[in-house]
Amino acid sequence: MKKDKQIILAVVVIIGLIAIMFTPIGTKIKNLLEGEDHLVGVRDDKLSDSDFDIDLIGYNGAKDTNLLDFKNSGEVVFINFWGSWCPPCVQEMPTIQSLYTSKGKNVKFVLVTIQDKPKTFTAFLEKNNYTMPVYEPNSPISVNMLPHVFPTTYILNKKGEIVLKETKTRDWNDTEINQLLDKLIAE
Repeated sequence: MKKDKQIILAVVVIIGLIAIMFTPIGTKIKNLLEGEDHLVGVRDDKLSDSDFDIDLIGYNGAKDTNLLDFKNSGEVVFINFWGSWCPPCVQEMPTIQSLYTSKGKNVKFVLVTIQDKPKTFTAFLEKNNYTMPVYEPNSPISVNMLPHVFPTTYILNKKGEIVLKETKTRDWNDTEINQLLDKLIAE
């Protein structure tokens, strides 16, 4: 009888762990444990225009530019700091590509690769048929802007204000992000 109870308990624990690891339940629990809401209204007041002043070399059809030009463009901007060496970054890339495919005409996408070699990340982009514009920094990144966690993503409104900062992997093509972008585009 005691052995049957242990087996039942073990099965329940395993099912619970699977549910947490492989379903949206796990994401909800993780967000609750972190105690932060990463969505709308999160501002990073430490970032100034000088922090956005980063020269960028364009890849994947993108032209060389400066990150500050995107911030001051009067358009909604999606900025993602990533690396092909970073498993969480690689994990979210398909969802960024999907979001870019659906919103790329109305949102400026800026994927900034960090600590990566052009040969490596361009091969990664080609292998996966990713068409998003990718940039490599060509000037120093300020301490305030340099990500401490990869991936790090910002969404800016048309005024150049940060309305979302995310420092974890997520599905960027989910309903919540699409609704946020639609709202920002309409403003």
